[in-house]
Amino acid sequence: MNLAALGQAVAEAQDAPPDRALALIRPLLRDIGWFADLLAQGCAALATDPMHLPAFRASRSGAARHLVLARTERIWLSATVIDPVEQAGARVHFSGRHMLCRPLNRALYGDGFRLERERAVPTGQRHCAVGDVLELDERHETLRIVPGDGPLMLLRAQVAPDGPVCSRTHDAVTGALVARAEADEGHARALMLLSLLRAQRRADAAAQFDDALDTPLPAQRWAVMREYLALDTGRALPALRAMAHEERDADVRALAVRTLAQIGGVPCPA
Repeated sequence: MNLAALGQAVAEAQDAPPDRALALIRPLLRDIGWFADLLAQGCAALATDPMHLPAFRASRSGAARHLVLARTERIWLSATVIDPVEQAGARVHFSGRHMLCRPLNRALYGDGFRLERERAVPTGQRHCAVGDVLELDERHETLRIVPGDGPLMLLRAQVAPDGPVCSRTHDAVTGALVARAEADEGHARALMLLSLLRAQRRADAAAQFDDALDTPLPAQRWAVMREYLALDTGRALPALRAMAHEERDADVRALAVRTLAQIGGVPCPA
């Protein structure tokens, strides 16, 4: 598989149903000719210009270093190096995405966990040999990688489900939930644009704020409402009143009621 096929597969997978997206991404982990081509091009560029920098974003999280090879709203593809150090604190992370990974330099060993009645339950050790591909639906199962004698190099792909992604962190010893986060990249991007419109005082864009209130995540609905109120309180009042009476999330509904009381929209229930 060549680099052109990589770009085509990622682009098609972005807009495909989840099962089809996975079917498009799996071959990228099984036939990694495109990755060999990418490395060869990078080495040739460095031989010509020692100051050459690859056109990829790099990041680090704890012992893991990532080179992001492709990223869309739903598809993430990276080359990852995990250093052989014990992580501080016994934590287990469920990304909320479907994960595929292929060890490149040595076998991968890890402790498996699955979600069971809101707790992380051990499922035993997992093993993946060099060249094999491990798949995990990290909405329900995950792997805590065991450090080895040297760095572990992986190719890793993540495919998000339709709609918001819910990630969870659990204590590896007790299985208890430590942290939970929900994200919808499309709506998060829309919120950034709304913030820009509000900063520019674009009251003519009020209809865009109304439309953006239709998001599946309660925190983002309230974030949109805050921007709307800051832009044009009068135009936002009908939507705020509706939120105070009809909002399905109790915390957001309470915020709407309190805000209405503060600006004189309704009597304070206290």
